[in-house]
Amino acid sequence: MITGELSSLWLFLVNVCPLFVTGSIIAMKKILLGLALTLSLSAHASQSVGVFFGSPMSGIQYKQNDLRFSIGLDDFGVAVDKTFNLGTLVNKPELNSMYTFVGAQYVDDKNDKLGVRSGVGFQVPVSQFELYGEVGPTLYVVEDVDLELEGALGVRYRF
Repeated sequence: MITGELSSLWLFLVNVCPLFVTGSIIAMKKILLGLALTLSLSAHASQSVGVFFGSPMSGIQYKQNDLRFSIGLDDFGVAVDKTFNLGTLVNKPELNSMYTFVGAQYVDDKNDKLGVRSGVGFQVPVSQFELYGEVGPTLYVVEDVDLELEGALGVRYRF
């Protein structure tokens, strides 16, 4: 099952990320909007929306099941991630509040940066909210090759 999910993410990254490199940000925004609208129509989806503060961007995030879409507002940026529950991956229920993720990120902070990212994080449910934090490396490959350690803290409302 994980192999199928990773291959779907790989197909998404291969087909969509080149739009950033060719400068077609408008086309990318349309694709992300269409994807978000399509995913939001799912009847049994676990959905949440919230805010996050971090490096290299802070902004808003929409999460559906194990897919996340983030938009940076302080420095414009877009990130798409696939998350995996660590408790399920290693078959240890005590790790269910931990997750790992892999995805892609575009950030415009005086230079256009496109990179692949991964990391680990935690999430704590509090009533209808989720508090979360994460850290991980991002390998930027546009403009110049750069590896940066990045992190974020946030809160999401589940509906």
